[in-house]
Amino acid sequence: MRRIITTYIVVVVLLALGFFGVGALASAQEPELRDPMQPPPFALQKFREAKMASSPKPAQVGAAAPKPKPLQLTSILYSPERKIAIIDDQMLAVGDSIRGARLIQLTRARARLVRKGKIINLSLDDGITAISKKAAESNDL
Repeated sequence: MRRIITTYIVVVVLLALGFFGVGALASAQEPELRDPMQPPPFALQKFREAKMASSPKPAQVGAAAPKPKPLQLTSILYSPERKIAIIDDQMLAVGDSIRGARLIQLTRARARLVRKGKIINLSLDDGITAISKKAAESNDL
């Protein structure tokens, strides 16, 4: 009886190894399944080439850098207690900096800045000054 059980176990083990071995061989021999909706490799290559041709070219090394937008003086808040210039929507007091330029002098209508040793003079637009003068004159009536 013991011999029959041992033989039965050996047969089962051999069959199991045989099935696993055949399964491993079958999976090794099967070609890799491909997505049926994926275009063929030559079409992908043509698409990549067309995309690269339509993309913007990188900037050349010798090309000039774009000029930065000039500083714009919008308003001046001038009183004995404080003197503030509003340049490019930023409030600056004397000594403050914006885009590498330091505010060195401020009057009621002008701001003077220095950047890399060069003086930048900004003034309020004459039209704005004229409008504010007319408004002040009309309030005096």
